[in-house]
Amino acid sequence: MAGIRVQFSTYLYKPVIRSMALAGLGLALSLAIAGGVRPSASLAQTQAPTLVERADQLLEKHQLALGVAGAAVVGYLGVLGLRPRWLLKLPSKDITLPWTQWTLPLTLVKPLKYPNRVLDAWVEDHWQVARDQFLALDTVDNRTLHISLPVDLDGITREALRPEDLAPTFAKQPALLLITAEGGAGKTSWACQIAQWGLDKKLTQHRLIPLLIEKDLEEGVSLLETLRGRLGTLTGQSDPLPLDLVEKLLRRQRLLVIVDHLSEMEATTRKALNPDLPDFAPKALIITSRLEEKDRLGSLPKSILRPLQIESTQLSLFMVAYLKAKNLVGLLEDDDYFLGSDRLRRMTADKPITPLLACLYIDQMINERKGAGGILPDSLPRLMLSYLTQLNRAIEPANKREDREVQRDARAVAWACLQNTYRPNWINTEAAIAALARAEDNTAEARFRYLKDRLSFLQSPDPGDRTRVILDPLAEYLAAAYLVEQISQQPDPEAAWEEFFSQTLPAKLTKTDSDAIQVKGFILALRDCCLDQSQDDGIPAGVADRLARTVDLDPEELRRIEDQRRIKRLIADLAEPNLKDRLRAAQELTTYGAAARVAEPNLVGMLENRKQQPPQARQAAAAALGKLKIGNTALLTLLQDSQEDLEVRGSAALALGEMGAAQDTLLTLLNHEPQPLALRQAASQALGLSGGPSSQPQPMLELGLREGQPLPRVISPLVWREALPLEQTLALVQIPAGEFVMGSGEGEEGRDYYPYNFPETQGLDVEQQHRVSLSAFYLGQHPVTQAQWRAVASLPPIKYELNPDPAQFKGEHRPVEMVTWYEAVEFCDRLSQHTGKPYRLPSEAEWEYACRAGTSTPFYFGDTITPDLANYNGNYSYGSGPKGTYREQTTPVGSFGVNPWGLADMHGNVLEWCEDHWHPSYDSAPRDGSAWVTGGDDRFRLVRGGSGFSLPVGCRSAFRNRLDPNARFNVIGFRVVCAPPGLL
Repeated sequence: MAGIRVQFSTYLYKPVIRSMALAGLGLALSLAIAGGVRPSASLAQTQAPTLVERADQLLEKHQLALGVAGAAVVGYLGVLGLRPRWLLKLPSKDITLPWTQWTLPLTLVKPLKYPNRVLDAWVEDHWQVARDQFLALDTVDNRTLHISLPVDLDGITREALRPEDLAPTFAKQPALLLITAEGGAGKTSWACQIAQWGLDKKLTQHRLIPLLIEKDLEEGVSLLETLRGRLGTLTGQSDPLPLDLVEKLLRRQRLLVIVDHLSEMEATTRKALNPDLPDFAPKALIITSRLEEKDRLGSLPKSILRPLQIESTQLSLFMVAYLKAKNLVGLLEDDDYFLGSDRLRRMTADKPITPLLACLYIDQMINERKGAGGILPDSLPRLMLSYLTQLNRAIEPANKREDREVQRDARAVAWACLQNTYRPNWINTEAAIAALARAEDNTAEARFRYLKDRLSFLQSPDPGDRTRVILDPLAEYLAAAYLVEQISQQPDPEAAWEEFFSQTLPAKLTKTDSDAIQVKGFILALRDCCLDQSQDDGIPAGVADRLARTVDLDPEELRRIEDQRRIKRLIADLAEPNLKDRLRAAQELTTYGAAARVAEPNLVGMLENRKQQPPQARQAAAAALGKLKIGNTALLTLLQDSQEDLEVRGSAALALGEMGAAQDTLLTLLNHEPQPLALRQAASQALGLSGGPSSQPQPMLELGLREGQPLPRVISPLVWREALPLEQTLALVQIPAGEFVMGSGEGEEGRDYYPYNFPETQGLDVEQQHRVSLSAFYLGQHPVTQAQWRAVASLPPIKYELNPDPAQFKGEHRPVEMVTWYEAVEFCDRLSQHTGKPYRLPSEAEWEYACRAGTSTPFYFGDTITPDLANYNGNYSYGSGPKGTYREQTTPVGSFGVNPWGLADMHGNVLEWCEDHWHPSYDSAPRDGSAWVTGGDDRFRLVRGGSGFSLPVGCRSAFRNRLDPNARFNVIGFRVVCAPPGLL
């Protein structure tokens, strides 16, 4: 029966069988040519015929077998075309051809089993599940809000990276993309975004399923096995996937492997993740790293993507885009963007601003605007703690933990994640819980769950046996804060820091087979924490600079680069629409000295733009040019232009005086009586700023009053100049010996002030006139300025520490204020030690004698006072004098001219400390002009002269006032005495 079937098939279907046999023969010949078919032993022993003869023999002898093989070919092609997924059921081993002794080896089975069409079909079956699972990963889910920023791709800056920009990279074999930048720059965010492009077939013609590796490989588990596990979990497979399938998907670029934080991984993992290895299967690979990975990726063609930092000019735009992405447009006002941008730039000390830092800070602004409370942070370490606080505030009050406790726990866990390698790492959950353990309670596990589950501060994917801080920069700063606190609490912090530099850090780097550059993020976080706490006794001087050198950063060069960035930002701010921003930028530029001279065109443009810049902005530009000693041609041109705004011309005069330029022009303006009084006052002040040799006459404008109108005249008293540190000088004039009547006559307006304010003066004549004789002495030409204070404050202390910048109303040439009597005495003591000459505060008699300068009227310029002659509360008048401007702040010293002896600001601007104790009357007062420090009420010291906030009666020559020597107000300054004459 079998024979009949054969014969029937042979004759009835001979054409069909022959066709299939030919197809099978073709397959057999192809296999033979490929060298993969192994014939039986008997066949191999026959004498080798020609190829045609052999084909004919095969066809005749194995017609049926070859027909079956042909049918298999046709069937295979049909299955491949219609049901490619069925081919995955082919066995992963050698296949014996039916009715033959021929075998198809595994090396040829795999191509039949895993052609691209089959792999694409498998991907299509699973990509949607894989996408959902991928987007649900903590790392990806936390980066769903992606704001596209400029990047550098292979040396070309792209304002907005598009999928087609990466298409040439993923057309290569292998496709390798390195995303490198510092922590927080958005490397992981970009990797997640590119992965989604791969899923959507925007990088290649087929889909790419992303596999994320973000922690070290488990010991004894190969990379291929790890990826098989990741793929199985991502696609929801209950059984392990065949290794050969995973390998084919990797090698045919159907899987996109993302290695996140390669630079923070251990050496063994980094070695296994080397595309140079011959058995390295992934052929579509994204690596994020803080390093350029030249040692591991140098031999392979790769594309390098560098996320760029947010430029200062883009920060406000980034804020708008961020709020738009969070559907919070309208929450902040226009000013909030400018102020927020400025605060963030200041907080980061003008380091490059990463997207992470910007987002964290904007979140703080959002919470503040929503009424969450708190103060916006002013440093990076405080920003990280503030971020934690904001997370904690979102917890319902019944379950909320204390902010300080949360911060302490977060620092401890962050340190546990970094302490072994100084790089953010995964650690065992047990180790994280152990870091929170305390002897006094057993709440460590609950506090760990609070950080992980309630705050999402930690990520711990299934099976939950390992954990890490969700953001690397956050981990680095919190760990750095933890270490700085631990070292600061040591009995000898200086020795502890030395041990860190000489032993701990080198040992750690040796143990982890790394160098300091690989832990740069943590080292710089340490540096920022030290700078933030520089006033702490536990931070020895020089630690911050030493940390910078550890990562091959020259502190001086670092400061220079930071200054350049600040200057660049400030120059941009000169064009800000907000006037306050322009004024601040102009003033702040002056603090950078010669380095800021690059701003000359911008400042000159601001000075000359009378149409668009208000006088206040132009004055600020002139002041900046003067301090930087640039732009003198533009300043001189403006000064000589009689059509220009008078206040702006005055500022130009002061700027020229600051740089010691245009002396002849200034002197001409001073002596030219038809010139406006304000301009002559500015010229006088400018000539004083120019300095000059000591003990030489200096032209000044003395002001008197005639019939209520200012009566100016030019005088040239001798001026002595004492050299101070920081290239400052102290100007003094000699007060001649003489006799005067101290106090005021009974009819002088304002003498009745005292009983209402000092009850103990009831019935006493507080300003009783009496004659005093004085020897000659030197007196400061004006109150001590903030620049002079800063110079002397830099000298070694005698009894007290001095704040170098205590004043509320800032300005180098404004009087220093907010200083106590004891601090003023400390200033004199330091100055005496520095110069070898006896400096002190004036006695009350010396002060009034110098103020009067030979006059007997209430003010040295006459019977009344006007706001054109002094700085006081112009809302009030004295005698027949007019009301006028109330400035409500101090003014630069010497702004109003001088008295007949060349002294400025004796009436108003700031009250001035004197040596004397308070005595409610002059009974038994010294008659030689010495300080009265016996008897009286030693709880108080005398102040004289009035202030910018005083009523005019309080600015009289005879007016007396008292204050607690510990008082610190923005109306109190001082000037100094040097005696006897001849010392200078």
